[in-house]
Amino acid sequence: MELRHLRYFVNVAQELSFSRAAEKLLVAQPALSTQIIDLEQEIGTPLLLRNTRSVQLTAAGKVFLIEAQAILAAADAAKDRALRTSRGQEGQLSIGFFSAPTMLFLPDLIRRYRAIYPNVAIRMHELTPDRQLAAFSRGEIDIGFTRPLPPGYPDLAGEVLFQEHFLAVMAETHPLGSRQSIQLDELAQEPFVLLDRAVAVGLHDHIIAACLKAGFSPLVSTSPDLMSAVLTMVAAEQGVSIVPEGVQNLRSNQLAFVPLLPALEPIPLIVCWHAKTDAPARDAFLQLIREQHAQVKSDRAG
Repeated sequence: MELRHLRYFVNVAQELSFSRAAEKLLVAQPALSTQIIDLEQEIGTPLLLRNTRSVQLTAAGKVFLIEAQAILAAADAAKDRALRTSRGQEGQLSIGFFSAPTMLFLPDLIRRYRAIYPNVAIRMHELTPDRQLAAFSRGEIDIGFTRPLPPGYPDLAGEVLFQEHFLAVMAETHPLGSRQSIQLDELAQEPFVLLDRAVAVGLHDHIIAACLKAGFSPLVSTSPDLMSAVLTMVAAEQGVSIVPEGVQNLRSNQLAFVPLLPALEPIPLIVCWHAKTDAPARDAFLQLIREQHAQVKSDRAG
């Protein structure tokens, strides 16, 4: 049974006139009559009583009219939702992020997106970069704010949002805490508190490589799996650390963040997505990010 046949029948039933319905539908009256006859034959019972003067609904036709109108309304609603989804105006968007580098710009970005696309349901997942990769592989997130992608993920695409410089961080009571800058090798004899490599491989390896380049292998005394725990331990004088500058957003009291000279190679924050999936809501969010790129860089600096 075709939707076209249902529309023809509903129009004839509403007009109770083949000629008026044909004029409204922009079809020839004989063709409309033929379509209604075909529909009645398919159903197996007359739906209309007609003569040269009038058209009336049969008892079956009255019941069928109610159901046909419901079917057409559902079809129109489905078409509208499909079109809205294809334009990114409806659907779901799952975002992976980690707090330190995103907490100053991401809330405003989400607010702007929701103002434009209020019918998109947003889910946010706080995940370390390595856990974001796992979430992408399971189809749990559509977009992620993360670190540069390691080899072995050809289906993921990414764009750099900004570069983060590195700072030494230590308890405010540390002898080096009042300095305007320090050299990395001045930390060679200090115990280090570094984020566990299992949750941030790229960041961990970046810091270790910088220390080796400065002429020493850091003595890592403990490796928490949360950056907030790293800062708590450093504030408790359990060691020093090297962190991206965005980590200052998590905590500043009882801590001293000191620039390193010469500066370490910065680490990018990227926005990442699965390049081979159709996700209009995600694409609309990416477009907003690109439009707001300058503002994102300004917001993240506070």
